Amino acid sequence: MKVKSIEINGIGGIESLNVDFNEKMNFICGPNGIGKTTLLECVAHSFSANRTNILKRNVSSQQGNIKAIVDVDGSDTQSNIVISNFDPNKPSSINGLHQFSSKLLSLKVTRTFQYQPLNAVGKDVDKNTGTSFQEAMSGVNVNEVKNWFVNRYLYSAHKGALTEEQINNLELAKKSFSLLNEYFSFSKVMASSNEIMVNTPNGEIYYEYLSSGFKSCLSIIFGIIKDIELRFKEPCINASDFDGVILIDELELHLHPEWQSKIAKILVEVFPNAQFITATHSPHILQSANPDEIIALASDNQKVFRRELDESKYGYQGWTVEEILIDVMGMSDTRTDEYYSQLRIFESAIENYDLPTAEVAYVELDSLLHPNNHLRKLLKLELASIRGGE
Repeated sequence: MKVKSIEINGIGGIESLNVDFNEKMNFICGPNGIGKTTLLECVAHSFSANRTNILKRNVSSQQGNIKAIVDVDGSDTQSNIVISNFDPNKPSSINGLHQFSSKLLSLKVTRTFQYQPLNAVGKDVDKNTGTSFQEAMSGVNVNEVKNWFVNRYLYSAHKGALTEEQINNLELAKKSFSLLNEYFSFSKVMASSNEIMVNTPNGEIYYEYLSSGFKSCLSIIFGIIKDIELRFKEPCINASDFDGVILIDELELHLHPEWQSKIAKILVEVFPNAQFITATHSPHILQSANPDEIIALASDNQKVFRRELDESKYGYQGWTVEEILIDVMGMSDTRTDEYYSQLRIFESAIENYDLPTAEVAYVELDSLLHPNNHLRKLLKLELASIRGGE
């Protein structure tokens, strides 16, 4: 199953927007408040059937409409959602493609976790259709991960207790520790305490003691594997074979730029048949993306639209972060007001052959700029030009 396109009219801050999706990876970017999360929620709600307070109609619209075209086993199916209410205390009733909700996984921004004791290993949570379409709106429950992992690990010791697919999914989860960092690996589950232990360069630690970035990544990967397994029991499927849709809000959350540049490739490696639709503020993520994977949102007179981007053979792999911020993400400025203030003083002094003022401004600019910035040489040449004219 893949989402081919979505048309949004009168939802939240979006007056009218049409978006086509890449069948593999999609990165939604744009300024705060532009509608990135609204777009994700519109996709999610297209697979639910319930009452919702998450989406509201646009204040200037009589009602909001969402139309999604979804490819289900080679046939196009349309979802039509109407959002009638603006009042926060009045939910809207929706009726989307809930029969396909098991193939839609939504991960919200709450993805890190604290230590939680597991006093007993419980049975699997029942993920029926009702649970699936409710989770399309509320998101995958990352707090179920520890019980699922420990359950599978303990039962893996007993021949025939797990299906072949469940064993494969457990191995995929174990492997995920090293995918993020080759110096980390799964160690064991402590029989006396049900604790998951991880090998690190500094020794063996509880898995809850990992960094927030590590835990955010594991919440995504483990949460997806766990939910696929709990939703597809008869027959069981390998998580790596999942061919549904995975929504992730703020993909870069808690991640260092080095991991931000890797996370998308890791997800595609672990789930090669899935379609990802993600929202991001990270130029490091976009730096390794193909142009047809980026959905760059902008606004003109308060109307949201998708910006046209230049396409090239290598995407944005040779672009600097600053170039991506300006030309892809639509950021108008990447330097501070102090920098531009000193630059204006310097340029005015150069124009008026005011050497003392230009020298003072140059010293300030020299202090502001990166030590290896090429502008240092240009500014020095400009200063030398009026010194020579004295």
